[in-house]
Amino acid sequence: MYHPPTKRVRFLRKFTVLSIMTIVVLSGAIILVALTLGYSFTAEDGGRIQRGGIMQLDSKPTGATVTINGAQFGSRTPAKLASQTGEYSVSMTRDGYLPWQKTIPIHTSSISWVTYPRLIPEERKPESVASYPATVASALPSGSSRYYAVLESESNPVVSIARLDSDTVQTEEVALPRTLYTDPTPERPLSHFSIERWAGNDKRLLLSHTYGEGAKEWILLDLDQPEDSVNITSHLGISGAMSEPVFSVNDGSELYALIDGDVRIIDLDRQTLSRPLVQDVVVFSLYGNGFILFTQQDESGVQSVGYVKEDYREPRIIDTIENSSTEPSQLSIGKYFDKYYFLITNGPEAKLSSSRNLPDNSTAELERTHQKTLQLENAIIHSNITDNGQLAMVQDGTSFSTYNLELDRLSSAQVVNEGSPSTQILKHLDRYLLWGVNEGALRTYEFDGENQYDVMPVKHRFGATLSPNGKYLYALADSAEDGEGIALTRLQLLP
Repeated sequence: MYHPPTKRVRFLRKFTVLSIMTIVVLSGAIILVALTLGYSFTAEDGGRIQRGGIMQLDSKPTGATVTINGAQFGSRTPAKLASQTGEYSVSMTRDGYLPWQKTIPIHTSSISWVTYPRLIPEERKPESVASYPATVASALPSGSSRYYAVLESESNPVVSIARLDSDTVQTEEVALPRTLYTDPTPERPLSHFSIERWAGNDKRLLLSHTYGEGAKEWILLDLDQPEDSVNITSHLGISGAMSEPVFSVNDGSELYALIDGDVRIIDLDRQTLSRPLVQDVVVFSLYGNGFILFTQQDESGVQSVGYVKEDYREPRIIDTIENSSTEPSQLSIGKYFDKYYFLITNGPEAKLSSSRNLPDNSTAELERTHQKTLQLENAIIHSNITDNGQLAMVQDGTSFSTYNLELDRLSSAQVVNEGSPSTQILKHLDRYLLWGVNEGALRTYEFDGENQYDVMPVKHRFGATLSPNGKYLYALADSAEDGEGIALTRLQLLP
């Protein structure tokens, strides 16, 4: 005769089942967490668990097939590989695009981010989206890549603005009022306008105007309301030689400029010119919240690099350099995770150091630790640390070197410039992709010099930019229709 289990037996059965299920779930979760953190099991030496690292993969466009050490990976981009430490040969392929490949290390307990590859189409047919005369004097894309400004004639300050943030490119012309610049005279007919910089909000353009026997004035063109444009030179009564004006991070009403060797702040809202913040300066740049990075030179030719802010009592000197090169030393600063990095050039050499802090005054202690030395054949003429702090780069016009802080890897490459200017500075399309000119073609370089391609025609004097969504690459080139004018052309990169 059947006897139903007692209440105690039923409880024990349920408890056992729930315990087993809990153990299985927890074990699975532990295994997943371990895999996510890079742990793996190897059968060698009787079997053991090893901790490796992770490689995070992505591409533009996504959906690329990934091959690792010659074997196809199980998923397309975006994808993640958790594996043992070591060097991995990685390639990405996608129908209609050229292959991408690189050797990437995986370090213990770290993530190698390979999310930057921008695949280049196999078939490249740039299209013209706007036409200009052959007399184009200067052109410049905005920092946001939403606009492209073109000055069609050096003697006529009418700027054509092309909007790049949609598939249909629209253009409009903005003229600088004649009352805001000095007219040439029959005796002194020189009059040359040039586009110099965009303000950070894309609402204003900084123009330079050279006239007469080489006099120069600086004019801020308001694109929405041209009548509100300002001749900075005459408005503030600046009589000294002014150069290298740079917008601060605001609406374009504040600039930092070098005036007779002194760095000063121009405040257009208050109509003021600050005291000299640092003197005897040969080159300067801005970093972060109001930091001025400068290079001074004394009468004996000795150079000093440092930084200063508006409220400092005196500039802070970081290094004093016996620089025998004709190129001035440069200072770049960046932050990567919890450290600040200082890149200082001296002739063909640049030294990278780090510090846990960046004192926000001129007297607090600053301790730096040497990290890496970057070396080129010729004197360095350009240096920078990317805005995310990951890459430190130097260029001498014919080659470049990059130190990747994430991977602790130093790389160098030559600039290919057949039929192009003998020296050129590569410019960023994004953090990881740069461009130069080779035989009249725009040539792309990854930050380490790998995966180089000639992608589309370009005029080397003008700028190139990616559209805000990365779908198109824009540049000025000779018109394909009549060969006499210039066209704003674009190449589609994303479907």
